[in-house]
This record gives sequence, C-alpha cells and structure tokens, in this order.
Amino acid sequence: MEIKKQETYDYYTDTTKEVDMIIGSKMEFLEERNKGYMNYTAFSFDGMKDNITFEEFHQRVDEYARALYKRGIRKGDRIGVCLVNTPEAAFTLYALDKIGAEIIGLSPLNNKYKMQRDIEMTRPKMIITVDQLYKKSKKACHTMDISPIIYSPISSIDDERIKKLYNLQQTIIGNRKFGNNHSLEKVVENGKDYFYEEQKYTPGELSDVIFTGGSTGVHKGVMLTSDGLNGVVQGVDDVFILEPGMKHLGNIPFGHMVFGRFVLHYVLAKNMEYALTLNAFPNEFVSEIIKKQVDGAMGGPVHWRNFINNPLVKKGCMSLKQAISGGEMLKDADYEDIQKAFDIIGLDIELGDGLGLTEMWAPTHIKMGKKNTFGTIGYPIGFVKSKIVDPKSLKDIVPGSKIDLQEVPTGNAGLLLVNGPGMMKGYLNNQEETDKVFFYDLDGTRWYNTGDLVIRTGLGDNEYKFAGRQKRNFVCGVDNIYPEQIEQLVAQLPEVRDIVVTEVPDAKYQFLPVYHISLSDANVDTNKLKNKIDVLINDTLGASALPGYINYTLEPLPRTDNGKLNAPLLKEQALEAFNNNDLSLVRKKY
Repeated sequence: MEIKKQETYDYYTDTTKEVDMIIGSKMEFLEERNKGYMNYTAFSFDGMKDNITFEEFHQRVDEYARALYKRGIRKGDRIGVCLVNTPEAAFTLYALDKIGAEIIGLSPLNNKYKMQRDIEMTRPKMIITVDQLYKKSKKACHTMDISPIIYSPISSIDDERIKKLYNLQQTIIGNRKFGNNHSLEKVVENGKDYFYEEQKYTPGELSDVIFTGGSTGVHKGVMLTSDGLNGVVQGVDDVFILEPGMKHLGNIPFGHMVFGRFVLHYVLAKNMEYALTLNAFPNEFVSEIIKKQVDGAMGGPVHWRNFINNPLVKKGCMSLKQAISGGEMLKDADYEDIQKAFDIIGLDIELGDGLGLTEMWAPTHIKMGKKNTFGTIGYPIGFVKSKIVDPKSLKDIVPGSKIDLQEVPTGNAGLLLVNGPGMMKGYLNNQEETDKVFFYDLDGTRWYNTGDLVIRTGLGDNEYKFAGRQKRNFVCGVDNIYPEQIEQLVAQLPEVRDIVVTEVPDAKYQFLPVYHISLSDANVDTNKLKNKIDVLINDTLGASALPGYINYTLEPLPRTDNGKLNAPLLKEQALEAFNNNDLSLVRKKY
C-alpha cells in the first residue's frame, strides 16, 4: 500500500484541496481506514446472536485467505463467485482480494444458460457458490473441470434446528453429495491456520470482472481494479453524511453488482455496521428499514417506490438520515410522493440520486439530498473529472488517437465523458467494444464515454442534469428523438406503470417510435390513454416524438440482471414483430 497526495475539487465548498489517496488492495485500504475502530460492529445478520466487530472481520478474512490459499487459489487465479448477502460472502470476497485472485461476479439471477455463458467467457479455476444455486453452474463445473466450493447461506445462524432442517433439504436435492471436501465451512476449518506468503499488490492490476449489457445489449465483462474501488469510496467522503458507528442496510447484492460492492466497501471503510439481510426484494425494503432501524439505505427506484402508500410507513418508526436511489431515474411525481412519505414519519431528509456506471465502479455524480437542486444529478464526486462534448466531434475517431475534446457551452446538452480512479481497464477479451468507449485528450488523458447526454445547468455551481442516452437516440423525419425524454413525460401518467421507447425502421421517416407500456391497471381505457399521450407529447416534444406504434401489456416490462428496464430486448422484440407485420400503426396523418 502507498499513500500519495492528490488534488480534488469539492463542489460543495467551492475549494480545491489536497488529500491523501490510499493506493492498495481492498483489504489494505480497510486496514488503514479501520484503525481505531476495531471494536465497532462491522456486520449484523438475522439469526446471529452476536454481531461481528471489525477486529473479528479482519481475523475471519485472514482465516479464509489462508484456507483458500491451501485449497490452491493463487494470485492472478480467476475465481467465480455466486453469492448472497451473508457474512461468509463478505469474508470470501475480501479473502480472495487478500490473496490477489481475480473475482468473477456470477449473478444468482442467471438461468443455467446465462451461467454457462459467463463461465465460458471467463474460464474460472474455481467457483464458490451458495448450495441452493450450485445446480446453475453444475454443468459448467463438470464439462470444464472446475472445482466447486459450496456454502450455506445460514452458516451464521445460531439456531441449530433451522440448520439441520436446511442441510437435510440440501442433501435431499443433491447439493451435498460432494461431502465435506467441497464445503466452504470445512475448507476454512481445515485451512485457517495454514501459512502462506502474502502477495504484494501492484497498483492497477485486475481484481474484479463484473458483467454488463449496457445500453447496447452486448454482454461484456468489465475489468476493474481494487484501487479503483478504493478511490471511488474515498471520493464520496465529502458527499455522504453518515458517521462511524451508524448502521446501514445491507440489501443490495454485492456478489455480482458493482453498486452492491461499492455500498459494502463504503460502509466498511466508513466504520459503520452493515445490517445484512437476505430479504432484498423491493416489497421487503420498507419493513427491513424499520426492523433494523438503519441510519442509511440505498436502493433502486423500484425499492423507493415502496414508500408510496405503504401502510408500514405510517406505523413504523424510522431513523433514516441518508437515503440514496440508484439505477434509472425516478419519476418527478414519485420523488414528490416519496418525500411526502418521509414527511409523514418526520424524516428531515431528501432522497439522493445520481449517475453511476459499472465501468466506473458505480457513482460518478451524486445529487445529495438537500445539498443539490431537485431534478439534477448533482456534482462529480471527489477525484472524478467530467467533460461535456458535442457527440459529432467523436465520430470517425481512430481508436487510441489524441483529439481536442472541446466542451459545449453551459446550458447545452452534450455527451458526458468522465475520468477517475474507478475507470475500468477495458472489456474482457473484447477490444472492439473497448475502443468504442475510450477517447484521449491532447495531453493523453483517457476519458470514458458514458453514452449519457447531460447539461451543465448553471444552477448552483453548475450542477449537472441528465438529458438522455446517446446510444438510444434515433432520427424521425429530421428530428433527433431522445427516448428518455418521452419516457419521463409519459411515466407521469397514472395509467402507466413503466414505459420504454424504442424504434423500428420506416421508409418515410427513417424511424418511428415504438412505445412499450406496462399498464398500471387492467381497467385502463387505452384509447383515452393514447389521446392523452398524443396531446402531452405533441405539446412538449413535438409531432416527431409521437408514437408510431404502441405495445400495451399488463405484465411488468422485462429488466436486465442489474434491475434496469431492458430496452435492448424490447427493441429486438419490436423489430421482430415489425418484420412479421405484427405491429399496428397508431400515428395519425402518416
């Protein structure tokens, strides 16, 4: 580990300051940050009598590292992990980091096909997985000669009766047939005192591969570094307001999601208690906040919408001091309704939001509650630099060449480029996709193209406002269509639960918009809804943005593994329906 001086701009105090930036592995970072707080609680977990202190956490990580090293894991080995939010999962992740292994985040939501695809893409030496999920990777382990290590999500629960019933169930369905040799609990028990020589961490070395489909729909492995995550966590020090000793909800999956891994690392680095829960579904969000009496919670829009009209809000006592939303943007009406729910229970807070990317270890910009203007994405976090450029200036650029990246004037929409410690190394074994997203300034600075269109508003100290996704833009007639602008407007209508706008080709207009709408109620009159949409869109965005086709459904719209609305899949489905003449034109005066 090394500590170096680095300048960063604090937008909230309008000052540039020099800070000590910690360069090292994730565990080296935590060892430095946890000094003086070793007797504080690091983890709590349902069914566990005693909480885990930071001293115990560091001890357990060391034991896991020794045991996994004895098992044959070495620096640079790729190890697949398919985890749920338990203490054992956290020990495993940080032990692998301590050894210097490359962690492959396999999603528990994967079906067998997707699991096989991700394993074939990364070729891990071993896979550590929850016993319930082993069947998804079983075929790949067998055909590719991958050694599995299986653990139980209830290992930390103190009720022996529950453990016996659970273990019997897993034995019956075949997840225990390998015996103790493949049990993580036994592996750790037999190897926790094993001697191994700790490997020196090299700044910038690959530590994690997290999968993303992005807005393009191309499934990719994002190559990330430990010091990148450390830098992002250190970058929010001046943004987030929670203090050591406070409690944070541990609901965001951290085995395969960048957002979840960031939250886990942030909480531990801030010397707070991470209240782990297996009840991570949106409909359990409010009850978990109340039950665990947490000071901080993060979730996607689908989580925070549960505050609206949730009867528990009026009954439950909450201690929230920091609330952050991630993922796609909330409706303005949802923000207002969530704020009303906060007011009902006397919470003097405002929901935070921002912009985050898998390729940047999550947040780059954060709107921190009452610190920022409503409707913006706030400011860049510490150590992150931003440029807003004309998208046309990036056309036909030779990969790797240096160009003059000139910014657009304040108030104009442009393409957001970012640079910061969390920036990925590239996409695993995919140079073509990597070349598409990196650009180099004349001074050699490498910038990541977020694909997001933003505006520096001039509000506050030039706060940023999200305007849409460049990669989803298309032309209708002579006008550029920004699907997010349509979605944000139509989503305000009470008849609409969710909406995604894609396009299909058209001989006259080049492309026509396709509105994919999930209805909020089976009794919605779609003819009246169509008229409301036409008036709303025509009066705001103009006739070119009017729907060419509309697909109504009562089912929720499909989402990606990371919980975002799956626009690429809906676009593919619409194009197939169009080619099969299964779409009916709804636009007038065609």
